[in-house]
Amino acid sequence: MKRYKKITVLLFLAVGCGLAATAQEAWDVDRCMSYAVKHNRTVKQRRLEADNYRLDRLKAIGSFLPGISASAGVQYNFGRSVDPETNIYNNVSTFNNSYAAEASMTLFRGGSLVNEVRRSKAALLLGKAALQEAQDNTALETFQAYIDALYYYGTIRLAEKKLAESDSLLYKTRRQEELGLKGRADVAQMEAQQATDAYNLTHQRNLYETAMLTLKQKMNYPAGDSLLLNTDILDIQTFESIRLTDEHPQDVLRIALSVNPTLRQSEMNKQVARMNRKIAWANVLPTISFYGGISSSYYKELHNHDYPDFKTQLDNNLGEYFGVTMSIPIFNRMSGSISLRQARNNYRIACEQYEAQKEELQKLVQQAVQDREGYLRESIQMEKKAASDSLAYHVTRRKYEEGLMTSLDVQNNAATWLESETLLLQSRLTYVMKCRLVDYYKGENIIKVKTEN
Repeated sequence: MKRYKKITVLLFLAVGCGLAATAQEAWDVDRCMSYAVKHNRTVKQRRLEADNYRLDRLKAIGSFLPGISASAGVQYNFGRSVDPETNIYNNVSTFNNSYAAEASMTLFRGGSLVNEVRRSKAALLLGKAALQEAQDNTALETFQAYIDALYYYGTIRLAEKKLAESDSLLYKTRRQEELGLKGRADVAQMEAQQATDAYNLTHQRNLYETAMLTLKQKMNYPAGDSLLLNTDILDIQTFESIRLTDEHPQDVLRIALSVNPTLRQSEMNKQVARMNRKIAWANVLPTISFYGGISSSYYKELHNHDYPDFKTQLDNNLGEYFGVTMSIPIFNRMSGSISLRQARNNYRIACEQYEAQKEELQKLVQQAVQDREGYLRESIQMEKKAASDSLAYHVTRRKYEEGLMTSLDVQNNAATWLESETLLLQSRLTYVMKCRLVDYYKGENIIKVKTEN
């Protein structure tokens, strides 16, 4: 029995360790973006709005179908009333009811039926573009927050490395002071540098916590839960193997003009405005409708049994009718002409917005391509500078230990080395983000791998 209990305990421990490992699994940027898109409130709203546009399209298509209605009425009269057969007043109690069914269909309404279907189709595409725009914006904002968090995680590692150097150098300086090779001023200078590096490490940790909180907010991730990021990109040793591309911004722009959801949304908004302008003509054109139906009734004086039965009266009173109506607007307080002018102005406004969005997209694409190439060049150059500054620092430190350099020289070289490493980290991460942004403008999905959570 005890043995089975031990096995059960071991199984529970194994399951618990597995859950803990899963909970601590590192999240890459694609997983974070996928989670953010799935839980974003704006994306959920845009998805519901797109569904409303779909329903509006079904409603517009249904306008071509005939409308069918049925009615039934029951009436009980007492006191003075009109005899429906003689049209004279009498003082009797009567009971009557009526039944009717009618169908009607609009044959012509100034072309608004067809244009309404076209407008609803453009509105549906607009809703889909708005949904895609919301998803892409959420993913891009999450990407930026992820890069910021990685940057501060990298600065923490650099600050820890710098603090370790300061601790080691302070220890050696104190030992040299005991041996009479260094003075108290050198020790004080190293202690001040070590305190500065300790403060910088604390400061970078605070910035990292703030960046992680921002990332969780962008993802709509529970702020109290832990989130472990995948930091493999920080371990890249060199970018020198990456070659500059000869890709022209116009080539990227040509693709972006056809796939960018923001521009697509502006284009569909222009189409909706154009259809609204055509629909506005219905206010000044005739409307032709066709209708037809059947009706019957039943009548009886209470306390009088000389009336035909219910079925007989329904058959005898059954009537059928059909007709065509045409409504011609003559004067509607100028609302028709005013609506036409307003619709025309709205269409022109939509056209201007579309052209402005094209110009804005061109600027964004050109800037993204230039930034990608520029940050790659910066990364390659900063790799060389960081390597040189690292060599200069270690040479200066060696000379300082031998008494050939001052503590101020060591501090200056250490600060230069740290600045180079920080700039290299920044340029590398920014280059990665710009590469993803250019690929997005080229029509690729911003999220490379979608992870279900």
